[in-house]
Amino acid sequence: MNRRDHIEQLLTAMQRDLLPSLLHVHEEDDLRLIDNVMLHVLDRGEEPTVKELAALIGRSESRTSRIVDGLVRRGLVERYEDERDRRARRIRVSAQGTALLQRIRRLRVDAQMWLWEHFTEEEAQIVLQALELFAKAARKVRDEADQAAGDRRLDDRPGGRQGSRARGDDQGR
Repeated sequence: MNRRDHIEQLLTAMQRDLLPSLLHVHEEDDLRLIDNVMLHVLDRGEEPTVKELAALIGRSESRTSRIVDGLVRRGLVERYEDERDRRARRIRVSAQGTALLQRIRRLRVDAQMWLWEHFTEEEAQIVLQALELFAKAARKVRDEADQAAGDRRLDDRPGGRQGSRARGDDQGR
């Protein structure tokens, strides 16, 4: 079995064993995956426009706007006018959305801690080190995705990246 298949097998087994219990805990929240992702992206504190958020999550502006509308109706996010550019409307997590994210984090940590009770101290240290490596790798992935999203936003601007510098052939500089 190759590494990818082994990881898939392990993750599938863990999800099969743990996800049903998490569903019962999240019953009153009923968040879709895209809602959850969007709240976590907004929780980074950047307060993007719909266009910027769409680039970050890899969805169309219209789809992103509809999702944001649903989150606004539920009181989980807020739209507000940008003070520097009155034409722009920015999005941020509301107090209710922040409370929900904190509740979800607590539930996830509680579920993980339940698993930790089944580790020896040595196993717990190994898993902790592995989690630290995963967190470091996740940050690298996020930074790469943010850079790509930023590049897409620059390309979308009127008169955005053009000429030799945009193509990367500015060797003489």
